[in-house]
This record gives sequence, structure tokens and C-alpha cells, in this order.
Amino acid sequence: MEITATSSSAGTSSNPQASLQSAIKEFQSILTDEQRHKLRIIGTIRDAQSVMIFTAQLEHENRSAGRPGVSNRLSTVLQSVQAFSGVVGTFVSSHPEIAALVWGSVKLTMLIAVNFASYFEALSSLFMTVSRQCPRFAEYQALYPASTRLQRALCDFHASIIRCCKHVVKVLQRSWKQHLKHAIFQSFHEEMQEDVRAIQQMGEEVKEEISLARARAQHEDEELQARERRAASRDRSKMWKFIPKMKNDLGAMKEMHEQQLRRKAREERHRLLESLSSHEYRTPFWEACKKRQRDTAEWIFAVPEFKRWYDGSGPSLLWCSGKIGSGKTVLCANVVNHIFLHKSRHDTATFFFVNRDNADSLHAETLVRSIIRQSIDGTELPQYVESQLTNMDCAVFVQLDAWIDLLRYVVQQSTAFYILIDGLDESDAAERLAILDALSLLAATTSCLRIFLSSRESVEVDLRGRSLAVSRISMSCDSLMSDIRSYVDTSLQKRLENEELAFGDPHLLVEVNDALTQHADGMFLWVTFLIDEICAGSCDDDIRRSLRQLPKDLEETFKRALLRILSRAKHLELVQRTFRWVAVARRPLTLDELREAVSIDVGQKHSRPERLPHNMNRISLWCENLLHLTDEEPAQVQFAHASVHDFVTRATLSRQLFGFHVDLRETDRFAGEICVTYLHFSDFTTTIARRQQPLQLDPVRLAVTALSRETNMARISEVVTHFASRRHKTMADPNLSRVEATYGKTQKTDKEMLQNSHPFLQYAATHWVTHTVHFEKEQCSVWDMWVLLVSGCSSLAEIPWRGILSKQSEEGLLVWSHKTHHYALLCHELSRMRQHEWGEANHLMEISAARGDTKAIAIFLQTRTLPIYCRSTLLRKASECGHIKVVDQLLGVGAGAITTDEYGGQTALQAACGGGHLEVVERLLSAGAVVNTAATQFRGQTALQAASGGGHLKVVERLLNAGADVDATAFDVNVLTPLQAASSGGYLEVVECLLAAGADVNATTADRKGFTALQEASSGGYLEVVECLLAAGADVNATAAELGGLTALQAASSGGYLGVVECLLAAGADVNATAAELGGITALQAASSGGYIKAVDRLLFSGADMNATVAEVEGVTALQAASDGGHIEVVKCLLRAGADVNTATSKYGGRTALQVASDRGHPKIVELLIGAGADYDDAAT
Repeated sequence: MEITATSSSAGTSSNPQASLQSAIKEFQSILTDEQRHKLRIIGTIRDAQSVMIFTAQLEHENRSAGRPGVSNRLSTVLQSVQAFSGVVGTFVSSHPEIAALVWGSVKLTMLIAVNFASYFEALSSLFMTVSRQCPRFAEYQALYPASTRLQRALCDFHASIIRCCKHVVKVLQRSWKQHLKHAIFQSFHEEMQEDVRAIQQMGEEVKEEISLARARAQHEDEELQARERRAASRDRSKMWKFIPKMKNDLGAMKEMHEQQLRRKAREERHRLLESLSSHEYRTPFWEACKKRQRDTAEWIFAVPEFKRWYDGSGPSLLWCSGKIGSGKTVLCANVVNHIFLHKSRHDTATFFFVNRDNADSLHAETLVRSIIRQSIDGTELPQYVESQLTNMDCAVFVQLDAWIDLLRYVVQQSTAFYILIDGLDESDAAERLAILDALSLLAATTSCLRIFLSSRESVEVDLRGRSLAVSRISMSCDSLMSDIRSYVDTSLQKRLENEELAFGDPHLLVEVNDALTQHADGMFLWVTFLIDEICAGSCDDDIRRSLRQLPKDLEETFKRALLRILSRAKHLELVQRTFRWVAVARRPLTLDELREAVSIDVGQKHSRPERLPHNMNRISLWCENLLHLTDEEPAQVQFAHASVHDFVTRATLSRQLFGFHVDLRETDRFAGEICVTYLHFSDFTTTIARRQQPLQLDPVRLAVTALSRETNMARISEVVTHFASRRHKTMADPNLSRVEATYGKTQKTDKEMLQNSHPFLQYAATHWVTHTVHFEKEQCSVWDMWVLLVSGCSSLAEIPWRGILSKQSEEGLLVWSHKTHHYALLCHELSRMRQHEWGEANHLMEISAARGDTKAIAIFLQTRTLPIYCRSTLLRKASECGHIKVVDQLLGVGAGAITTDEYGGQTALQAACGGGHLEVVERLLSAGAVVNTAATQFRGQTALQAASGGGHLKVVERLLNAGADVDATAFDVNVLTPLQAASSGGYLEVVECLLAAGADVNATTADRKGFTALQEASSGGYLEVVECLLAAGADVNATAAELGGLTALQAASSGGYLGVVECLLAAGADVNATAAELGGITALQAASSGGYIKAVDRLLFSGADMNATVAEVEGVTALQAASDGGHIEVVKCLLRAGADVNTATSKYGGRTALQVASDRGHPKIVELLIGAGADYDDAAT
């Protein structure tokens, strides 16, 4: 078939969709009736997740036929077509069916091809080849509606894809004889070259038209501004009234303005989505799909726990746990595909694979933002979401809680919302806990959420004690062993087919299969490396010897691999450099990026092409498969598994293998020095010197600016012409035509050309900041060059704070460096600050002390000599949070252990005791802290009071041993004695310890409001503590405080603690003790108010006066209290016991039982009271 590529600019048709409609018609013409019917069906659903749904379907079809996954190869083209279909469906109202047919045609082609194994593989490779030509939706979505040329170019591009699909279908329709004939003379790739070239040509045309449309939009913006200025000028003159065309001009200006607003709104919406998350979450998923063998990882769908989780009848969180290398990631990927295959249209499925090779994926915020982004359709951004994103975009820093709140809103919009997370154990403890906290909060507030986690068993510790209801599946089940046997068999067959393995004795295959299956210990990863061991044998004897000497665990397996690398010697230094870069890279490096990175030395002046290593595509072989290349385009280099990363960075290697060890801190700093060195290459500075403008300037903008300039004389002449001719002039500006006519081909920017010849440039320009966190001036040979980058002197280096901070102020940059823990930048900024500018720095110091950030504290201390009060404040903060290392730092520079904080009113010892930090307490006491320092007047506590109130037994014992006053006086009404504080919290062991030390069990309460120890324990319902205090001689009838105070029995009754009530009554508590004058209640009134029917019965049995006098201010009888709360059973009980239904109310604020029941809307109680003789007339009054 001959493909004719028609330039978008040369098209003669006025209809931009003409070529697309023609291509669709041609495609339909070669289909069978059944295929045409299917085409109409499969193109109808187009939403944000349609690509994932379709690739899951292809993955299922492919696996059923025993073929490897190819989703990653097809995804880019599918996403491009799906996004374009959405735009066409929105803006081409005259032909709404086009969108469905475009999307359906590509899908149908792939569904047909999936039944032809060799052709489908070739088709997926073809689509991966052209994927780089696919225009990104972000590049054209805002410009599309206003540019006919761009519309035509995009339609032509997708028409070329559909013509390619037509060619593919025609190939697949051939008879077997025709297939054989074509296979002899021409391969599939050769036959499709014309189609590939057409797609690539149309892709270049689209890029040209996008640039031109952008130039036109910019020109129109400038022209609109110019016209508005001219209109404003005329408005100041009376002469404008006599210009007939003024009304038309204003109308046209309004139309231009509205068009501009619509375009900018589209651009802003997409910018918000891009800023929400740009994390590439699909690559690790695709890699996992590629590793799955036929019929494996299917067992989980038959497990009852999974079925209940999926249909919503079980717990909201399903946790699949397993050991290293047991196939958790592959299983999770298969569950993802299963969900997309079977979910309803109103369900939303999202996933996230935590990947050690991608540093961003280890953060809770990255995960949450990615989940939000996946669940939002970019073409239909909800108004609330857009509003929230706009607000957060304006903030310098956004807390994780804000992102969680937004995710909660998004989750609530779905019938069922799935979040699938693999590799949670890869994140550090703080990030892991933040993720689980977020999931717990979401699960508690949204009923439609279903969470799937796959991780190592170690995560069990983090899951304990959370509100999440968890169901668990273990990877150690019998089904997994069946998967491993299948995996071993398939892997061996593949090695045999690739001639990586051979047997002289055919029975040896069975021996190897059995040995590997039994030795695998439930780990697919281990099987892979064991097979490598087997393949290293050159004869049957070698293979049998390997079987007898298989490594005992993964660590020994990795060591053997390193020994093989060492024994070859060739490429040794290259392998070691590669390990270092792969270990610390912020994202997986492409093969070309890595090739250039490993060739650079710190301080190098310019690029040296002669040092670039050859055949880097063989790096996996040179590294004994400890590294692998991804299947995507361009290929990325990663560790074969997270355990390999752990091995080279954490394991203790022998002296022989120590050259392979990666010190993460030092290697990260080395990577930063390489990035800084690279960005100062003379290759780049020479290019920059030739230009008069910064590198970021677009040549299109320069061309448009030149075309739109007008001299003052020209403007005057134009005005004179308007007045003289009084002829109408439309808003069509000839300059726009001149832009189109003279624009020509877009020349690549200097930066694009540099990136083509210097692949590492993009990585270095983006990640130089994160790799230089631990730079130190005295130890860094490139410090001065780094300072130049920080100062913005390089047009190549990206400045991450430029778009965040509203101004490049020292204070703003200081806050940014502190927030992001960029210690080198923090040190640099502090060194530039004057003494009087340290206001914000003092605040940041306190935050660092509270966080336990020893590095930041060290920088603050070395940059400035702090006054004693400042050091003491920091010491209190660090002590309060239990950061012993920071405490040591501050004590070392003279922070006073005995000084009271000026603002917090605490000593460091009191703060440490309140937090229960025994180690810090020990350190402060040894530094001279006074154990009995008096509490401050306002809410202050002694050290013993603070420790007792927190229930910190070890700290209490230590303080008592140091001579702490067991009956320290409470200065504030809200501060309790040590015994009262411990009783209030129900800390029995602390109470016993204090009593043993001689604490006064009946210590006087604070004025007007305090409780005794017994009253405190009774109020909390702590029966064992109550019994302990009574045994120690506590006064069971101690007087209630004047203001709202309660006796022990009244306090227990108010909480309905029946056991405590009975204990106190047995100890002789007065059941009718007088209520406090202000707001007080009797025991029966308290129990009635809470509706505690058992406590009411017990008190009545003990002789409680049901008609006891009420407190003077807002007091209530027992019946009034029960009626107010709507406790009908208590009301019945009191009436049966003879309660006076018309008892007088308290003097101030009181009401009868009938009045409160009526006001509260308790009709059944109203009926009961009236039936018992309540005065209805009084109630009405």
C-alpha cells in the first residue's frame, strides 16, 4: 500500500478533519461486518482510565496465549489517540462520531493483531518506535480550538496512524500462502516503513504547528494589549465620539479578550494538573507485568479474603505479605490489571509502586498526589478540585494533610475507589507511617475505599494499633509453590530456546527443574539468579556441580555474582561506577545518560567523547544481571531488585569485594560534584556566550516580536488614516498572516540541541540541587561553581525555588532550604545574613530542635553565637521531644540545664519528664538540672508532676531517687499534685510508686475547682486506682470544690462507672452528698443526666434522694436531668420510685421536667410526664 503524506499547511480542504474522515472511511471499508459492528461498540467509552482498561484487556489476551506483556510499548500511542479523541469529541460538534471511530479503530486493530503472535509483537515494536512522535495533550489542548492549522495537523497525524492500522489489518487478512510469500521477500517491519515514515513526518508537522499556534496566541495577546491602549487613549479624547467604527472595534476587542481568557483558562487548568503530579507511576507497573509468566499470580483471585475485599463485604484493607523476592510486585501488578478489567464504569482504580530506584516514589506526598492525579480526568477538571489546586499552588509549602483532604473529596466521588500500593516497606519509617496514617484517615471517613498493600512482613509492626481493619494473605501458601514450579519450567525453556543453556543428558532438565523448585524457598528472585548459576556451567558435570553447590541465600548469591565480575577484570571500574550512579540517582537513568555520567571526573573542564564507554547496552551482562534494562524507549538502567540495592549499600562486604560497596552519603555528594562540574562545561558556556538572551527564550517569540513592532510614526499614520477615511477596518490583523507566511520551520533551541548531543544535561540540570544537600565548603572542590548555580548565573540549571517563592529574598530562600533539609544551602544563606536579620532563623532553629535535626542545629550553632536564653529555648524544645543528640549538642555549647524557658515557663527537665524521655532526663540531671525547680504560676508543673501526669513510671522512679518532692504544690487550678495527676490518668503503677514514697493521699485541692486524687480516679472510672487510694486512706467523702466540683461518688456516677460506684458505696460514700453551689449535682442527678440506668438503680437502692434540692445556678433534679437527655428508661425508673414530677426549678436558669422534654423534642417522655401528673399549664408557660 502506498501512503501519501500531505502537509498540514498545504492542505486544500477547508475542513481540518477531512483527512481523518477519509482515513476512517478507508479503514472501515476493509473490515468485515462483524468487525464494523465491534468498532461501533468499543469506541464508545472514553475516560481518564480507558487506556489502562484497554491495556489490561490486551495483557489478559496476551498472557492467555502464553506471550510476554507489551503494555509499555503500546501505552504512549494509545494515550495520544485517547486524548485526541477527547478533544475532537468536544470541539467537532458536526461529527461527534469521529472521536469514537478514531479511538475504536486503533483498539480494534490491536484486538485483531493480538490473535497473531508474531505480528502483535512486531506491531507493539512499531508503535514503540513512533511513540516519540506522539504529541502530548498538554502541548496542544489550550491552542487547539483557535488554530485551524493545528487542528488539521493533528487530524493528519492521527489519520496517518489509522492508515497504518488499515495496513496492519490488511496484512492480517492475508491467507497463509500470502503470508509465506511476503515473509520470504519482506519482513513486517520493512513492509510498514512507509507508514512509520508518514507518522513521523506528520508528528514533525504537529510540532511545527504547535509552535506556530503558540506564536500566534502570543501575538494576539500583544495586539489585544495594544488595541486596549489605543482605545483608552481615544477614550480620553472627545474625538472618539465621531469615529463610526469605534463600536465595532470594541465588540471585536471583547471577542478577542474572551477567546484569550478561554485559552488561558485551559492552559492554567492543565498547568495545575501538571504541577499536581508529574511522577511516572506506570513504568514499574509495566516492568512487573513483563515479568509475569503464564498462569502465575492468578491464585489470589480465588482466595476468600480477596473476594470479600473486592466485593466490599470484608475489611477495607487487604495486605499481601511475603519475603524478599517472593513475587509480591508481580502479583500486585496482576491485581491492578484484574481490577481494571472487572471494575464498573463508576469505579476508580489507582495504583502506586514504591521503587527504591526512584527517590521521589519513596515519599508519602508523591504517592498521595499521584493517586489524586490518576483519578482526575484532565479534560473535565471538577470545579472544587480546580479551586483547591489553585489555592495550594499559591502556597509556598503545602502540608500533607491538605493533599489528604483533597484525596478524600476525590475518593467520595466514586462508587468504589481502589488504591493498590506495592513496596511500602521500601520507604523509610517516617514516610511509611505517614502513608498508613493517610490511609487510616481515608478509610475511617469514606466507605467506598478499598486498599491493597503488598509488602514484606516487616510492615506488620506499622499496621498494629491502627484503626484500619486489615485482612491478610500470605505469600507462603501452596499456590505460590505451584507458581514457582511453573516459573522455573518456563524460565528454563526460555534459556534453552535462547541457547543460554544446554544439556547433553535429557534427564538433567528434570533434575535441574526439581532442584531449583525445592531450593527456591518461595522466592522467584532467587530462582532467577540460581538459573544464572546453572547457565554458567559449560557441560553437564559443571551443571551438576552447580546443583550440589547452590548458594544458601540471596546474599551469597549476590557475592558470587560480584566474584564473577571481579574474576573477569574487564569493565570492572565501569561496573563499580555504574553501581554508584544507579544507587543514588534520583530517578532511573537512561542508558545514554548513564554512559555520559560514568565518563565524567570532578573538575573536568569540557566533555571528552573519547572517554564514553562503548556497548553500554551490554551493561546487564557485565554486571551479572544485578542490573537490568527496562523495555521502554529509551531504556532505563535499574537494579534487578531492591534487595540488590540493599546489598551493595548496607551489606558488609569482604575486603576483596569492598570496591563494589556504595556509601550513599559520599556517593550522593560525588554525584552532586559531577552535576555541578557538568553544568560548567565549556561546551555549554561557549554556546551561551554566543547568545545575547538567556537560553530559555523561544526563537518563535523573537520572530513574533519583530513582526509586531510598529514605530510611533506608523501608529500616528494609522490614526490619521482612520480619521481621514472613516472607513471600517476589521480586527483581522495582517501581521497574523505575516507570522504564518514567514514562520517557516521551527529551529530547535540551543538547549534542545545541547540535550541531543549531551544526554546527561537534562538530569544534571534538574537534580543538581538534590545531589548537593550535603556539600560543605571546606571539603567541596566545586563550591564556588555551586554558588554560581545557586545565584542563578546558569541558564541551564533549573532552580526549584524560583516558581515557589514570590521573591528571591534571603529569608524566603532560607525557609525553603530549611523546609527541604538542604543543609548546604541553609549554611550558605545563614552565612550571608546580618545579626539583625535573624528573626526568622531563630524560629527555624526551634523547629529543628523539635524535629531532632542535628545537622541543621550544628549549622545554626557554627554560624552564630547564640545568647543563653535562645540556647535554653532550643534545649527545652529538644528535651520535650526526646532528641538526645540535639540535647547533647546544646549542652556542649553551654545551654543551661537549670534555666527556665522565658516563654514556655518550663525547664528542660520538666519538658523531658512530660514526654517521658528517660535518657534525656538522665542527661539533664547529670548536667546539673534541679529536680525540684518550682512550677511557674501559669499552668506550670514540677518535673515530678509532669512525669506523673504522663504515666511515665521509669521517669517518676528516677526523679524520686534524685530527691523530687512527692507533694509538690500546684500553683495553678489546672495543675495537679503528682498523685492527683497520676490518678487522673489511671496510671496504677505510678500511683503505687508515689504512695510508697509518702504522697499525701488526701492532699488539699486547688481553690474552687480542683479534685482530690480519689475524685480524679473516680471521674475516669479507674477502679483499680480507686481501690488503691481507698486502701491508702483516701477520704471517700472529701468535700466537692465550690465551682462545679464533685465528690468521688458524684464523679463516678457522672460517667456511669458502676464498678467504681459500688466500690465507693461499699467504702461508705454519702449517696446524698450536697452538690456544689455553682453547677453542682448529686450522684443520682449525675447518673440520670447521662442515662446510666444501672448506676441509677444502684444509687436508688442505696437510698439516693430522687427529689434532692437542686443547685442554685442551673441546677436540675434527677428527673429533670433524665428528661433533658431523652433517657426514657431512667425517667420510667425515677417515676416508679416516686420522683416529684413538678419539682420547682433552680433559681437561675432552671426548668421543669416537662418543659425540658418538650423543648428537646422527646414526645414519649412528654407523654410519660403528663401521664404522671406533670403540670401542663406550667410547661406551656
